[in-house]
Amino acid sequence: MKKILIPVFLTILIAPSVLAAGLVPCGGGSPEPPCQICHFFVMTQGIINFVLFTIVPPLAVLMIVIGGGMFILGSSDPKLITQGKSVIRSVAIGLLIIYGSWVFVSTFFALIGVASWTGLLTTSTSGWWKINCGP
Repeated sequence: MKKILIPVFLTILIAPSVLAAGLVPCGGGSPEPPCQICHFFVMTQGIINFVLFTIVPPLAVLMIVIGGGMFILGSSDPKLITQGKSVIRSVAIGLLIIYGSWVFVSTFFALIGVASWTGLLTTSTSGWWKINCGP
């Protein structure tokens, strides 16, 4: 059952995103601009955003539920309780590393003034984390 559950969960999670536009918004015909080197970085940013904001949160919730189930159902088995605690602790540490690194870099760039000397305003439409491949 476990071997089937995770692939089915990931398929349901990934399928709507795959049906969207391609990874690189270039070279696909007349409405799209010709490809440039910076479009490789746009593709990389798209993959990273997909992993960080589409795959990681539901997977973390699933792992916390599994760890909580192991913790609750392991009332008679101390080994299962320890394993449940370990799963929940590992998820918390992983999320802290993943999202804490972005907060750290963002704070560092704000402290050294990247937004002011590069012209990258930290708004929702631009920032150090946005890649602009415009003309």
